[in-house]
Order: sequence, then C-alpha cells, then structure tokens
Amino acid sequence: MTTQPLAILIPIAFTVCGLLFTMRNTKYRNDTAKNNDLDVPIIQNNTQYVVIRNKRLRIVHIINELGAKVPLVVFIHGLGGQVTQWENQIEYFSSTANILAVDLLGCGKSEVTNRLEDYTTESLVDDLEDLLKRYPSENTVLICHSYGCCLGAKLYHRVKHTIKALTLISVKANITESELAEKQKIQSYPNILFDIFRYYDRFGGIHSTSVDRVLHKDANNELRAKQLRWNRQSKTIVWKYMMFGINWFTQAEISSIECPILLMTGQEDKITPPGNMTIIQEWCKSHSTIFYIPESGHNAMLEKPGTVNLIINDFLIKKCGLETLDPAWQILFKTKDENKWSMKNFQKWKRTPIISERTVDSTKFRAMKVMRQNDEEHCPKSFIARHPDIGFIIDITKDPPPYRTSDFDNSHITYIKLSTVSKIPPSRDDIRRFIQVAKEAWDKKPDKQIAVHCHYGFNRTGFMICCYLIEELHCSVAEALRWFAETRPAGIKHRHFRDELYLRYEVQNNSNLYHSEYSNSE
Repeated sequence: MTTQPLAILIPIAFTVCGLLFTMRNTKYRNDTAKNNDLDVPIIQNNTQYVVIRNKRLRIVHIINELGAKVPLVVFIHGLGGQVTQWENQIEYFSSTANILAVDLLGCGKSEVTNRLEDYTTESLVDDLEDLLKRYPSENTVLICHSYGCCLGAKLYHRVKHTIKALTLISVKANITESELAEKQKIQSYPNILFDIFRYYDRFGGIHSTSVDRVLHKDANNELRAKQLRWNRQSKTIVWKYMMFGINWFTQAEISSIECPILLMTGQEDKITPPGNMTIIQEWCKSHSTIFYIPESGHNAMLEKPGTVNLIINDFLIKKCGLETLDPAWQILFKTKDENKWSMKNFQKWKRTPIISERTVDSTKFRAMKVMRQNDEEHCPKSFIARHPDIGFIIDITKDPPPYRTSDFDNSHITYIKLSTVSKIPPSRDDIRRFIQVAKEAWDKKPDKQIAVHCHYGFNRTGFMICCYLIEELHCSVAEALRWFAETRPAGIKHRHFRDELYLRYEVQNNSNLYHSEYSNSE
C-alpha cells in the first residue's frame, strides 16, 4: 500500500523539478540572447553565415590586403568551444594573414540540428573540407584546440597538398578504455538530468568546478567570466551527440603527417595532461616542436595569448618557411619602390619630434631622428650649438647619412656609425656591438649623453635602447618599452619589433617554458 503513492509521487517530483529547471534555463537562454553580441569588434565585424552541406554555420573571414601572397590561417575549436575563444589569435594574425574561423555545427552561433549523424567526426571533417573548398589557399595553416586537433589531423589527410603547418593545442594522444566507458554512460543519461548536473557543476559562478577544470587557478576574473559564459552557451544535446560520434585519430594518421607540427599545452592542463604531447611527438615523422606554457590550463591561447601568439608566429616563419607572414617582409614588400625622402616621407620626418626632451630612465640615452644637412632646425651645426650635454651620436641607419659627419670633427660630439637594416629588428650581434660601443663611450666621457638615431628614432632606435635596459639594467621588457615610450611619445611603433623583444628575452630565455624539438633525419 505504501509503495503505490511513492510510485506516483517520484515521477511527479521529477517532473516538477524538471519544469522548474527548464523555466530557469529558459530565462538564462533569454538573458544569453540579449548578451549574445559580447564578441570583440574584430569578430562582430567579420562574422558571416554560410550554408555548408545544408547546414548554416557562422564563420569569421578576414581577407588580408596582400591576398594570396600570405597564408590562410584556419582556427578549429574543440568540444564545447566556439570562435570567440580565438579572439586574441584572430586579432594578432589578421594583420599579417588571411583568417578563417568557424563555429562547428551546434556550437557558438552555428545552426543546431537534431540528427546524430551530423555530429560524427567524419561529418564535421566533411564540413571543414567543404568550407576550405569555398575559401581555397595553396598555403594553409591549421591551428586547432583539444577535439579540434582530432578534426584538424583528419582534415590534413583530405587536403594535405595545401597544408603547410599544423598547430595542435592541448591535444590528447588517444581515448582510454575508461573514457570510452564514461562516454557510453553519459549517453544513457536523460538530457534533463545532464542539464541539472551541468547546472550544479557551474555552481559558484566564475569560481565553479566547470571553470576551474579549464583554467589555471590564478586566471583573472575577466577570463573566468568568459569561460563561464562559454560553458553555459555549450548545448547539452550537441555535446552528447559530438561525444557519441567521436572517432579519434590513430598513431598511423599522426605518423603520416608530412608538414611541421607545433604542439602546445598548459603546464597545468587538467583535461589533457601535458604528457600527451610527448606521446604525440614520438609518433611524428615530420619536424615537431613542443612548448609547455607555464601558469596556464586547458585554454592556454586564452590565458597566455601573448606567449602563444609569439611562439606560433615564430614557428610558422622560421620552421615552416612562411616568410610572407613576417611583418618585416610585408613592410619591405609594401615599400620596395618607395623613396625614403619622397614628399610624403619628408613631411612625416618634419612632423616627427627632433629628440627626446630627457634621457631614457636612468641611462644617458636620448632618441632622435636623423639630421639633414640643409635643415636649419636639425643639422649638425645647430645640433652642436643646442646640445652641450651630448657627447656622442650613434647612427644606426644603413645608408650614408644625409648630413656631413665631418661637421662633428673638433666639436664636443663624437660621431659613431653602426649600420643596421631598415624595418628589421637589429640582430643579437648588432645589440652586442651597440652595448659595447656605449660602454666604451661612457668610459671616455662618463658624464655625457648619447644620442641614438635611425631614420625617425622610434623602431630600431627604441629596440637598441630597450635591449640595453633589459641586458644591462635587468628590467623587464614591459618596463623597457614603457620607459622608452615615456621619453619618445608613441615608443616603438612596429609590432614585430615589440614582439621580437618579448620573444628574445621572455620566451626564449624562460627556463620554465620547456620545449623540445624533433626532426626526422631520414
């Protein structure tokens, strides 16, 4: 007699709970819809919708002004991910490459279908293959994350004649037996129960288990809020369908990849333990490089975008031969027929401040633009008269200067020439020579200032002075850049000069950023 009421009450209780949860979830979806355009401007402004194999997908497509001369960089997110997770990389690489990023079916702002077969690995790769046929490039780079690495590896074998490089971030080597069993178990849960589990997994908001699982414990609140929003936007039915349809890559598929492979992972990745990178590298027959990003979890490209972007960019240019991605190459290409003293450039030179009003931080360096012999305001004669505190001029331009260096003979200023190439960050040898020359100058005249100039006094000049600050005064790259900018408004203007400072002094010199390389010698 007592079991009959319970048999009635239990389903009713579940139904009521389900209705309450559904009402709360519906409110959340409505709130999400209102905030659905929280994407950064570069994603909002370049979003399009395309129909691929009868499915409507959201893509972000950006065409670089150099067109086919530069590669197409394709971003593929993982399970539960979306395009917006690549916002930092899209912003960074869009200045030098063509960009194509996609919300996989059911993810982000792409269409959701109720057909299980649409979410299998093979079907998703079919979608990506058709997408690349619509946006063809002979020089394609795939940058993939988590499950997206599986899709990217399989996509490579479909279009390998166009793929020049693969970057795999937080990639698993294989699916274990326990993971397969868990996958089958998850499929048996009713969606409503799985939604309830996910709701409680997010309990605690930005400090919930759902966020802590993905991000490093020290991730800031802004990143945590983004990750929580993406976790909420991930749809249960899509997640379950994708999980059920996963067909992971094999060792043979990795071994047969012929292009260079960059492997990256957060040192504290809880979802994909870093040891997976070593296994993948052992399978590789082509050149491969591993980087372990410190103080980051599963989403290293979100948590440490500066480091990740620099490593990828350096890898693509130096290891994969994609030199047209190099901002220095692009600037030289765009200005190859340009006269340095054309009317436009002369006016630019005239507008540029002559010299920094004070020395850079605690040094005696002052940055200036090149002098011109016939310019009354900035020629050797006026410079000697106006600057009794300056004892040396270090000219780092490549060509003979447009002023008479002999005018400094028998004056209080000594002229020194150290040639460097325009548009390109000075080499390590250039830096060593510059530091040595500066030290020798101050040995002779310890109280005198040193004026340094390239053409305008921003990029090469700033780079040289910043290197001195970093190597001799042991300041950070950020401090050196800030101190230079405080005395020379606008500071170092070209991004690739600033990037090179971080690459040399923070990425390549960081002992915690362990990396290993393997190249097939056969």
